[in-house]
This record gives sequence, C-alpha cells and structure tokens, in this order.
Amino acid sequence: MLILSGYEIDQCLPMADAITGMKEAFAASSAGTAEMPNRTVIPIGKDSDLAIFMPAHIKDSSTASVKSLTFLPDNESCDLPIIQAVVLVFDVSTGSPVALMDGSRLTAIRTAAGGGASVDLLARKDSTSLAMLGSGKQARAGIEAACAVRDIKSIRLYSPTPGNAQKLADDLFKAKWCPDIQVVNNPDQAVGGADIVWTATTSSTPTFSQASVAPGTHIVGIGSFQPSMIEIEPSILNLASIFIDQSEACWSEAGEIISARAQGLVDVDEVVELGEIILGLHPGRANDEEITVFKSVGIAAQDAVASSIALDTAKTRGVGTTVSI
Repeated sequence: MLILSGYEIDQCLPMADAITGMKEAFAASSAGTAEMPNRTVIPIGKDSDLAIFMPAHIKDSSTASVKSLTFLPDNESCDLPIIQAVVLVFDVSTGSPVALMDGSRLTAIRTAAGGGASVDLLARKDSTSLAMLGSGKQARAGIEAACAVRDIKSIRLYSPTPGNAQKLADDLFKAKWCPDIQVVNNPDQAVGGADIVWTATTSSTPTFSQASVAPGTHIVGIGSFQPSMIEIEPSILNLASIFIDQSEACWSEAGEIISARAQGLVDVDEVVELGEIILGLHPGRANDEEITVFKSVGIAAQDAVASSIALDTAKTRGVGTTVSI
C-alpha cells in the first residue's frame, strides 16, 4: 500500500489537474455514474465535534475511496487543524487497499478546485479581482484555484483574525503566480466591487452583506457544510442564479440553501447542479450583469477523482512510501 503525505499530495495533485478532475466528478454526479451514499456524520466529544465518513466510486474507475475526517472547531485554540482526514483507496479489481493519503491536504485542494471549476464555468471572462473571506488552508488553496482560471490582478483578503490574514498574505507574496494581496479590516470592504467573492470559513452567520455585492459578481461558498453554518446571506440567493455541487447534499447540508428555502427566497427548481453545465444541459451564466453563486458542501465523488489522480501521478513519478499491512 502506498502512503502519501500532505507534501506528496501537493506534488501529485497540481491545481490545474484537480480543477479538470472536479469537472469530471461533478459531471459524474449529475449523470448518475457516481456511487456515493450520503455521508455518515457521527457526533463526538462536544456538541460541535464531528466524525464524518464519505465513500465513493465512479463507474468504470479502477478505484474506490473512503474519506474519514474529524471536525473539531476548538482545535484552533490549541494550534491543531480544525479538520483532520485520511483517504483510503481500494483497487476495485482485487478489493485490495492500495493507498492511504493525507486527506486534509487532498480535501483542501479538491475543495478549492471545485470552486475553481465554478469560476471557470460561471465567472465573467474579464474577472480580475478576488475577495477572499477566510485565512486558513482553504483560503490559500482557493486563491490558487481562482488564479489558475482567471487573470486575477488584485486580491482583497479579510479574516476576523487579522494576524492570520497577514500571515497568509506574507506567505503568498513569495509565490510568483500570486498577485498583490491587500488585507482589509471589514468583509464588505473586501467584497465591494470584486468580480469574484470566495468564502472559506466555518461561520454560522453571514460573512458579508447583500449591499456589498456588485452586479455580475460570481460568489463561491465552500466553507460551510452543515445546516447550522451560513457564510452567504440567504437574501443574496434571491437575487442570484444558484449552482451547487449535488442536489441531495445541498438541500440537506447547505445552511444558506436551507435557510433561503425556508424563507421562500429560493425554489428547488431554480437550483442547478454544476455538472449540468459540464454535460451541456444548462447554459450557465446568462449575461454579464447576472450574479451567480456556487454553493458546495463537498461530495465524495470529488475525493474519488482527486485520490485517483494523485495515485496515478505518484506511481508515474515514484512518489510516496510503500508499506505492507
């Protein structure tokens, strides 16, 4: 069995390949060729602490995967990751476990790549400015994903912990691909006039106001994944065209979607899976004035495709550590 660390995942799952892979994952989900039962969520420890299990197999793929992760919000106070995960990969022809991967890094890349796929498909082609709300691993990966598919020239970064935001900006300053990042003190200051707005938080309350959103904006919401979490003001969904990763998952887990529906702000028939655009079943953005929203809670098909890409690349490059169990 091959063991891949987070560093090795970075080597074997480059963002451009991950974005292409996420389009495949969303298309498979919408086409019904992805076998992925609803995620299993088990409360552990405190009320907000969770263990989550996500199995998946894409039809005709040579592998199946299951991601196991924990979500402990209080970890941040003791300098531990809020989310920790591993992905176990099986060879479907033999049933043998063939790889164990750092699921935290794989999740960060595949989640950002999913948002990047939505930017590629839905953001205006002339989009050059990005507002990033959040300062963790998902924010960093999201900035990379947005820059991979649009010619981003300016980034405004907001976090309720300004020191973390400045640290992220300083770290990315060293990356040749990253444009200038301005750390701001107010989320609406970040969002105002931005072509792309990206939320990467675990907030239970909206992270910016409806008034700050300009016509033509594309909004990516990838942080919240439970009904109690709401990053995007539900009233914004009443003004926007809404795209999601997978219908069943979002209607049961996306706090913004659930709240907007309860308030009569959005109807189930108005929400479109991103995979439908990829399959040619929906045209996507209608015009340059339209506000578009992509809301993702993360689906197991993304892990299946991402782990398959990483495994194939690792084998080709001779990356990772082989162990016998």
